[in-house]
Amino acid sequence: MSAPLLSASWYRVAGLKPCLRAHARLHRHRYRGEVWYLLQDPASGRVHRFTPAARLVVAAMDGRRSVEELWTLAGRHLGEDAPTQDEMIQLLGQLHATDLLRADVTPDVAEIFDRGEKQNKGRRLRSYANPMAVRIPLWDPDAFLNRIAALIRPLWGGWGALLWVAVVLPALLLVPPHWPELTHNFSDRVLGAHNLLLLWLVFPIIKALHELGHATAAKAGGGEVHDMGVMLLVLMPVPYVEASAATVFRSKYRRAVVGAAGMIVEVFIAAIAMYVWLLAEPGIARAVAFNVMLVAGVSTLVFNGNPLLRYDAYYILADLIEIPNLAQRSLGYCGYLLERYLLQVDEAEAPAATPAEKAWFLFYGLASSIYRVLVTVAIALFIASQFFVVGVILALWAVVAMAVVPLVKGLRHVLSHPRIRRRRQRALTITAGLAAALVLILFVVPAPFRSQAEGVIWLAEEATLRAGVNGFLGRFVVEPGTRVARGDVLIQCYNPALDAQIRLGEAKVSELEATYAVHFVNDRAQAQLVAEQLASERAALARARERAAELVVKSGSDGVFMAQRWQDMEGRYYHKGELLGYVTGRTRPLARVVVAQGEIDQVRLATDRVQIRMAQRLGEVAEGRIVRQVPAGEAGLPSRALATDGGGQIAVDPRDPQGTKAMERMFQFDVELEEGADVGLFGQRVHVRFDHRMEPLALQWYRAIRRLFLARFNV
Repeated sequence: MSAPLLSASWYRVAGLKPCLRAHARLHRHRYRGEVWYLLQDPASGRVHRFTPAARLVVAAMDGRRSVEELWTLAGRHLGEDAPTQDEMIQLLGQLHATDLLRADVTPDVAEIFDRGEKQNKGRRLRSYANPMAVRIPLWDPDAFLNRIAALIRPLWGGWGALLWVAVVLPALLLVPPHWPELTHNFSDRVLGAHNLLLLWLVFPIIKALHELGHATAAKAGGGEVHDMGVMLLVLMPVPYVEASAATVFRSKYRRAVVGAAGMIVEVFIAAIAMYVWLLAEPGIARAVAFNVMLVAGVSTLVFNGNPLLRYDAYYILADLIEIPNLAQRSLGYCGYLLERYLLQVDEAEAPAATPAEKAWFLFYGLASSIYRVLVTVAIALFIASQFFVVGVILALWAVVAMAVVPLVKGLRHVLSHPRIRRRRQRALTITAGLAAALVLILFVVPAPFRSQAEGVIWLAEEATLRAGVNGFLGRFVVEPGTRVARGDVLIQCYNPALDAQIRLGEAKVSELEATYAVHFVNDRAQAQLVAEQLASERAALARARERAAELVVKSGSDGVFMAQRWQDMEGRYYHKGELLGYVTGRTRPLARVVVAQGEIDQVRLATDRVQIRMAQRLGEVAEGRIVRQVPAGEAGLPSRALATDGGGQIAVDPRDPQGTKAMERMFQFDVELEEGADVGLFGQRVHVRFDHRMEPLALQWYRAIRRLFLARFNV
């Protein structure tokens, strides 16, 4: 063994005769093919895991053997695997700290009370360290569960499973045909004032049944449940239950059932609510059923069903992959990697784990930490959008708990831990160097700065062919795909109403000319009146003929005449200004790009380079330059292809029948592509990247946060 066998402090404990307290229970488990022993404290609900070597020592603690005799016994039975004296002292200290050990010495009452106070304080601090979930214990439900044990055991057996499937499966089959009705006008229905009140009333009740599901499943498996209370989840009072007694269940599937019990109950309730919603008439009962489905379904999928958060799915995952205490061990393993390879502490102790467990630790430690931060930020922003001051306080609380406190603990570990003492100078140098490098990277070193936007392939006005007046498309004089010259006639349209107006105008002019000739000889005054009327009719006829001339569509430039689905265009009615086709070839293609209001200043003032990728050919990049910009922003989009329902990323107003009105003001730019760029068809969506002048990351993040506050909170 690499650790020294003997300890200088051995004389302090060698003569003690320790004994486990009577309420402690020892359970044998197998994790990933290895035998482990769990020591359970039913009074506190805590469970401690030991190796077979430690279990031999713990099981031999009968109050008659001294610590010296226990160590000798372990050496005789375990050989080279026997614990060292320091490990024996550590084991005794762990059992003593958890109040599972008594010895043949007078107990230090003051120390016991002090230890209890420290444990309570630690629990409070852990609760406050998570500002999104503060626990308040209220009730010990074990006696109540014992009274109804005979009723709940069948529910968590085979008959209960059959009942659950019989109720839930038909409800799931009913969801798809009623999905449009369930989701119609969803946001307005959910966020309405009357519905928010119903949600506020329904949510705690559903969660109480959820937690009761955990408690009854644990009791059905033979466990004890001694803690139930209220947790302030994002300032919402939500019931919770401590069902850690299921940890000692031998079957991992039985443990997983306890972890999934809350979701099982919620899905069952949601299924019943689905039936009520289908059968009930519009009214309060149907509204309550809808909210029950919403709470039970969304919370199950988003929170309880996500293993990266320490809710139900986390415990299910830990049980099924047979890695107990996955979250804490993952953080411990990541801490070991930092200490061993970053701080270069050779004495860092690697946690006992298989290669597969180490892979899980690394993945889960990083993924859960990142996801927890993202969820916390999202929740804080949501609350701040409704209650700004509360949201800011909550965000600051979260920053302190998730960033400041871990940094302070890490610095304290570097400064005071005995293992780092001999290499403290190097550890401090590395830590200071990393901190300085981080400051330089964030605040000094310029970094690439880019903005992303979307647009559509656009054409210069002289390249577009539009209907000059309202009318029907008669025929294509030139077949699309043909090269044409400026001024060539391409399309012939007709308008029967306009033709009739011209014939009527010609008849009126002829009649007035004859009338004028008669009155010119006989009545000069009347002739003057007819002359004025004749001039008016001639002007109207001239305007009608001009409009008729616009029924002939001519090419405005040299190039290739193009029209989409031109075989279906003949005989169709077009309004004035509608696009009929376009001529490509001579002018450089354009991209009409829309930029969000928060990024407009960078795009206008500090764009060094523009690159365009076609949505259908992302591997091809074309260079471009800004040739025109619209000074004022507007909500209208140049094409529906930019909206979310058209494949784009811009949210549009669902009340807009055209589907082109964005939810915020957008600014439009015309970007000219390089000559020879293959842009495909007019109207095709493109991705545009604006490269700005490089600047430090901290300045970029400051701008992004400031834009977020301006956009969401108007501060």
